[in-house]
Amino acid sequence: MMRATFKSEEESLMTKLDNRCANCGGKLGLVCYHHWGLRFCRKACRAEFLARTAKEHARMRRWFGLLARGTT
Repeated sequence: MMRATFKSEEESLMTKLDNRCANCGGKLGLVCYHHWGLRFCRKACRAEFLARTAKEHARMRRWFGLLARGTT
């Protein structure tokens, strides 16, 4: 009996997470914006996510010394 309750809670948790924005966690409406399998609630969330990941990738390149040779 406890397993059935746990399973239903787990399924409801999964469906709740599937309908959330990848950036802010907001609910997805009728229109959602996609990028590589991720879904976003607004264009601003998508742009913010892309800007943040680009900044993180640039930081990683600096850490590993992969910048262009002319900039150092």
